[in-house]
Amino acid sequence: MIKILKYTLFVLIALVTIAAVSAIYMGARVHYADNPLAQNWHNEGPYIFFKDENEVEVSYLREGKDGGYIAANKLVSVESLKFATSYFPIDNSSFDFEITTDFSHPASIYNDGNKILAISDIESNYRTFRDFLINSKVIDSDSRWRFGSGHLVLVGDFIDRGYFTTQVLWFIYKLEQEAKKQGGQVHYIIGNHELKMMGPPISLYFAAW
Repeated sequence: MIKILKYTLFVLIALVTIAAVSAIYMGARVHYADNPLAQNWHNEGPYIFFKDENEVEVSYLREGKDGGYIAANKLVSVESLKFATSYFPIDNSSFDFEITTDFSHPASIYNDGNKILAISDIESNYRTFRDFLINSKVIDSDSRWRFGSGHLVLVGDFIDRGYFTTQVLWFIYKLEQEAKKQGGQVHYIIGNHELKMMGPPISLYFAAW
């Protein structure tokens, strides 16, 4: 009996070893609930800083020659900055969006009777957010607004925890503009994760308000 158990154990170890070596040879990696591409910061951005009323600095992260990443900065005039691109490394996709400096305070009450879709707690998971909106027919397969005059309500906690905060925020920015052109609306309600990332002074202000 002991000999049989030893033989069975030996066979199992041999099979597991062969399977592991074959998997590694074919490029498999062990990652629990994680994708190694999520830590590929090449093309992370853009980060846009207004230097003054006429000039802005646009920054992306690029792979450095000696490993790591560096910030690639470019100064452009406000007038020439019309569009930017956000990249998503997991599926090698990207989306373009229009840059605007025309900001205004949105209304807080709407009585238009239009369709409403509400979602929360994306927590920087861009792909889940994008695919949910595609399946819900808010955007098409090319990530363009197709919800007409409907309202997309984002009930907080869209950042923090995940790797793709930049993509999520620029995607919301993009959808806001596309929705307005079709008579729709995107409402971003600040949640506790947004408040936490803003820092104590701002968080306390909003909590008191």
